[in-house]
Amino acid sequence: MAGARLWQGPWAWRSACAVRIRGVATEAHVKRKADVARNRKARHFVDTLVVEVQAGHGGDGCVSFHREKYVQIGPAAGGNGGAGGHVYLRCDPSVHTLARVPKRVVAQNGTHGEGDWLHGKGGRPATIHVPVGTTVRSLGWTMNERLIQAQPYLTHVRSARARKAVTIDPTTTPELAHSRSSVWRHFPRFEDDNYERAHFAAAETKFAQELRAYQAMLRHLPKEQQSVASQSRRTACEPRNAMERVEEACWSLDLLDPTPPSEPGVLLARGGAGGLGNPHFLLERYHAPKIATRGMPGESLLLALEYKQPSDMGLVGLPNAGKSTLLRCLSRADAEVGSYSFTTLRPNLGVMRLGAGGHLLDKASEQPESERLLVADMPGLIEDASRDRGLGHDFLRHMERCSALVAVVDIGPLNPRPGMDLIILRRELEAYRAGLSDRIALVVANKADLLGEGSSTARADAQEKLTKLRYDVDALFAPRAVPVVPISAKLHLNIDRLVQQLHRLPRHD
Repeated sequence: MAGARLWQGPWAWRSACAVRIRGVATEAHVKRKADVARNRKARHFVDTLVVEVQAGHGGDGCVSFHREKYVQIGPAAGGNGGAGGHVYLRCDPSVHTLARVPKRVVAQNGTHGEGDWLHGKGGRPATIHVPVGTTVRSLGWTMNERLIQAQPYLTHVRSARARKAVTIDPTTTPELAHSRSSVWRHFPRFEDDNYERAHFAAAETKFAQELRAYQAMLRHLPKEQQSVASQSRRTACEPRNAMERVEEACWSLDLLDPTPPSEPGVLLARGGAGGLGNPHFLLERYHAPKIATRGMPGESLLLALEYKQPSDMGLVGLPNAGKSTLLRCLSRADAEVGSYSFTTLRPNLGVMRLGAGGHLLDKASEQPESERLLVADMPGLIEDASRDRGLGHDFLRHMERCSALVAVVDIGPLNPRPGMDLIILRRELEAYRAGLSDRIALVVANKADLLGEGSSTARADAQEKLTKLRYDVDALFAPRAVPVVPISAKLHLNIDRLVQQLHRLPRHD
């Protein structure tokens, strides 16, 4: 038996090694899968986005003549083109991220006019849905391909006053002649013939007058009916470089309230007007016009969207201070919790349900609910975050929408100087935006359960550490009185007192 055991020894050793290696590999695989899942969740939360907006182009007018029995060519019967669709922006309370907003939004073009006086159908509008708390900035209107082709001729027509000034000579101005061909439509095989006739000059003059009248009508619209593109200047900024030029925005709007259901939303870009059919160019001596106009180009716009998550209070602190654990303790939020830094990669929201007297209601409580507070868990802050180090501005922008800030500090034995954490936190908030640290209304000394472990000397040292923290808070936030509440979010210790303090916090608008 002893010999048998000696003979099986090497196999047993190999089996034990395989189990250990397999265990290490499995542990690494599980951690890798957890990291991938965590990063995937973070990617689903998008708070900055550049959007290219393109309104629909107008449909072309039709060159057609009515036909009946025994009438080969009747009167002009071409319909007008349909107007292009507009692009609107709506503030939707059911949306909580910009992840579902496409990077390019295009409204439908109007359909072309047809014979027998059939006008084209207008294009369907496009709507962008953004969450409440989004800041919209216009980086300027852009030149789409259709506008690039038609712009030289349209500018020439608008600026010309006399008939002779409108008419162009293709031999001396070939660029204008090429641009003119993108504005007018002709009956088949009549293009060259139309340009040489005197009636075309009269049609150009009529078109110029109506174009100027249309532009004047748009300029005199009430400001709320004007499009964002018409209130913006032209930009040559590329979408990939747009976020670097946000400070140069020529128009901005903070969407703090949902859009009423009866309203379409903010008009971003107006669709182009439909082209005119050939009946529009009937003249006294010209009863069979063989010309029509193409639809006008729709407006193009480059937008920068920035979502700042609104909440009643935000939990801020250095990495691994226990903010996510505290959020899970105060609400039903399923925030990621780990023993490593930067467990939270995006703001997590939780709803704190309060009963009469400001007491926290748990899931099984049957007491009536008197108030709800929206609590946001912000990603961990490190030194120089205001300079975009770490997650930097990716989370600092969300502080602006918090009515009050709660600083969470690790007061456990592994953090010898919790007061220094507050100094770093306050400095970074002030560096990002002056006065932002004034919203800190409460300091939570988390992991206080670890202070009572050990001998009486260790407990006395822990109490002295807490007293020193209170002294640092008074010195840092004077003359304001900022209370310090020691808790253990992991063991749910002293949570009732914390909830009472949170309920009495002052809120900033």
